[in-house]
Amino acid sequence: MPPVEKHLRRALRFWERGRGFEDQGQLAWAARSYIRGLGSFLSYVKLAPDLQLAPAYHAFGTLGRESARVQATWHQPAALQHARMALAASHLADPTRGQIELIERAVRDGPGRPLGQILPGAGTAPLSPELRIAGAADARDLLATLLGTGGRRRDPEELWPIGSGVRLGSGPIGYWKEQNRFLRATLPSCEGLDEPQEATALRSEADAIHHELRRLVPEFDPGPRPDRTGVSGRPYRRPPGAGRSGTPRPPGSTERSRRAWGPE
Repeated sequence: MPPVEKHLRRALRFWERGRGFEDQGQLAWAARSYIRGLGSFLSYVKLAPDLQLAPAYHAFGTLGRESARVQATWHQPAALQHARMALAASHLADPTRGQIELIERAVRDGPGRPLGQILPGAGTAPLSPELRIAGAADARDLLATLLGTGGRRRDPEELWPIGSGVRLGSGPIGYWKEQNRFLRATLPSCEGLDEPQEATALRSEADAIHHELRRLVPEFDPGPRPDRTGVSGRPYRRPPGAGRSGTPRPPGSTERSRRAWGPE
């Protein structure tokens, strides 16, 4: 097995462990495990050969959305960062890169290019173009609900248009720079927009994507969408007893927390 595969195994292990903590209502421990899983996914997609990374990016984006929804219950700045990371990964998994006019062709050609999902545990399931496209729409919805909740607003010039810039090296410096990019990600279509404008554009794009999916594949069920008055909907897994045991303390923003992100 290639050495890079260890990062994928670790990502899935931390993802599964985080879900276990979440199910027990231990959201601070869930958040820490999810952070480590995201770091491992980032290492994997950065170091893996440029073959077919769509399943890894889709899993990376799904975990990022789960993590952001957990963080949103008590640590909005981290939730916003994870939502941007999820947006980047989900966008890179999307076969259309958000271009509505390409959805029909992607759906039509999907059966001829079968892919499998990367899931925690021993689960297996097909990864259809519809699922990848819907994941990118969900990432838009999620980020739109969080914009304006994370304290200091970033200037548009601080954000990273997904896919732009030079390819970074594979060492630790390259990893930290790549992580910084993902945490500041914005869609190319939103480049230069302030947060209210970005939220409006994200919602509009998500609406258009879902409308086209419903038109082309009416039997496809992407799950519930956020009500846009809070963070809810697919794929958030509400843990039993969540909210009944007080507000958990977030992991500290100390060197220990920084190490949780680090390349492994």
